[in-house]
Amino acid sequence: MTDLLKEPALYAGEIDENLDLSLPATSGEEYIKQVILEARKCESVVVAEINEARLKKPTINLAGCTEAPASFAPSLEWQECQVADFSKTRLYIARIRDEIQTSKRKWKPPPVDFPNMEDQKGWINLCCGSPDTEYKALPPTLDVILALNQPTIENVLEYLVNFIEEQGIIQFALGRWIYVLLVALELPLNPDMCSCLRSLARACSVIRANVINPDEYRVASLNLFICLVARYFRQLDLADQ
Repeated sequence: MTDLLKEPALYAGEIDENLDLSLPATSGEEYIKQVILEARKCESVVVAEINEARLKKPTINLAGCTEAPASFAPSLEWQECQVADFSKTRLYIARIRDEIQTSKRKWKPPPVDFPNMEDQKGWINLCCGSPDTEYKALPPTLDVILALNQPTIENVLEYLVNFIEEQGIIQFALGRWIYVLLVALELPLNPDMCSCLRSLARACSVIRANVINPDEYRVASLNLFICLVARYFRQLDLADQ
């Protein structure tokens, strides 16, 4: 059976190795001969040359959190309490959104001039304030959060997490926005948002590990964000044990 498969399907007769392949075939038989000659010039195995310099290396960071100093590590009971309170707050916000959508609750968007969704600097100024422009931080009130859709919430979270990684500190106003945005963040998480929350937890753990005077930083806030990312949003490999 194998030998049968090796037999030619079409008879081409004797083939002149000096046949000019640049000229068009004058008959079907001559065309088959040209094809056979071209096939003989091809190597049986071809390996593509890869320019490794042009290949992008993976940028995924799978590192865990920096271990907390013994004096700053939260207890498991404290973490469980924070997760329970956070869950109740999320249910409260979800119920209000549902009542607004079903017209059971009257609500009007607040008179706030939000930055464009792609305006990273504008959102950071709105959340943290800017002494350069005398821009006062906007408190993340219930009406403000209800006015934000999910794409905007996700974008702003990414902006703030990037800002935390660059600055190495979490200001009070920024921390308050982070918490409220996490409250309003819908599940399930998409891959980009999952990566963003993991970056938040890692950044908080680095800041916490470098704390010298605990009065200077809000260690409880750092512990809280690590706790919520790890235990509520199920990134358990980042959890404080």
